[in-house]
Amino acid sequence: MDDPFVSCPYNIAHRVPRSRIQAHIAKCQLRYPKLHICPYNATHRLPETEMKAHVLSCPAKDAIFPGDKPPKVTGSLTKPKPILQRDYLPETDPNHEIWDD
Repeated sequence: MDDPFVSCPYNIAHRVPRSRIQAHIAKCQLRYPKLHICPYNATHRLPETEMKAHVLSCPAKDAIFPGDKPPKVTGSLTKPKPILQRDYLPETDPNHEIWDD
């Protein structure tokens, strides 16, 4: 079996395959007291008193924000050269009218 078992956040006696934990949580949350949902992983459910500490050390946070550094933005901020009608219409065109001037 490649699918590891994890404990339900509402009742640790409930052991379910990781691939089924979200469906199990949806059923369990109706029968147990309300727990707060982690902003980094919806399967992490904790009481309000423990949530602040969890958010600071959540393992899913590193997957979303590796190293807590914003992504490095690279690119050129130059204005593109405008394409003028006289650059692409040959002078031998019978309807040669230039409106760019």
